[in-house]
Amino acid sequence: MKILEASNIRKEFGTLVAVNDVSLSLEKGQVMGLIGPNGAGKTTLLRILGTLLRPTSGAAKLFDYDLTTQYLDIRKHIGFLPDFFNLYSDLTLKECLEFFARAYKVQPELIAKRVDEVIEYVELQDKRNSLIRHLSRGMVQRMGVGVLLVHEPELFLLDEPASGLDPKARIQLRKVLKKLSSEGKTVIISSHILTEMSGFCSHIAIMNNGKIELSGAVDEIEQKIMGSRMVDISVLSDCERAVSLINQFPDTRIITVQDNTITIEITKELEKLADLNAYLVKECIKVVTISERKTNLEDLFMKISAGEK
Repeated sequence: MKILEASNIRKEFGTLVAVNDVSLSLEKGQVMGLIGPNGAGKTTLLRILGTLLRPTSGAAKLFDYDLTTQYLDIRKHIGFLPDFFNLYSDLTLKECLEFFARAYKVQPELIAKRVDEVIEYVELQDKRNSLIRHLSRGMVQRMGVGVLLVHEPELFLLDEPASGLDPKARIQLRKVLKKLSSEGKTVIISSHILTEMSGFCSHIAIMNNGKIELSGAVDEIEQKIMGSRMVDISVLSDCERAVSLINQFPDTRIITVQDNTITIEITKELEKLADLNAYLVKECIKVVTISERKTNLEDLFMKISAGEK
């Protein structure tokens, strides 16, 4: 099911073009990481998709509703978490969630159950009756996600949710975000810190100077950009001889050798990797393990940046 279809979205502030003819699509259950440096236009794009800003030009549909004329209908289906937000500091967590549940017009008989579920989801059970002003910044960020969850939106728009958090709070928030991903929620999450996005994004869109430079499924972009796989080969002994044999094998390049582990770059075809294994075994090299290194978003981003230069 198509959640979002945007075509040539543009936003101008005087002479500044913040979003430059962006086209984007999103299917139900996809988690898209919107990646780019500060000032790339990520926040402006999310505010447009969250119906808080009108685009200067272009068209978009969310849930088959027109972005500019049916924005009130769209708001019933989305949850938008800005990079900076405020909650009512003199309310407890329970009271805060109850307030937002009523604001989102959750049926009264469902509110108590929904509040309990959300507090457990963001793992703040022991703070249930604490005032918002007594929470740490990391807890407030998790509460921000909880406020969205209380009305069960179909699309989450999260703008730099881990901004300003310490490492422990970042890990705790990441755990909540991974839970959203594993449960098949549809999410667009922006960040300029690539390690925040690795492991739970199914799709990425790389944004720079208001434009989407590249977008698609992570594995498709990896295939397109990387063109090869990184593999660690551990041998029981005869490491120097193994290195010599690998150097003679076509379409293969040795990256590093450490102890008895040889890291190589080899073409993407699995058959080629199987042939290399068979070749080493035939030459009486005792191969202990062969494991592929998973490409992360930093690898992809650096590869793309190198290509631009």
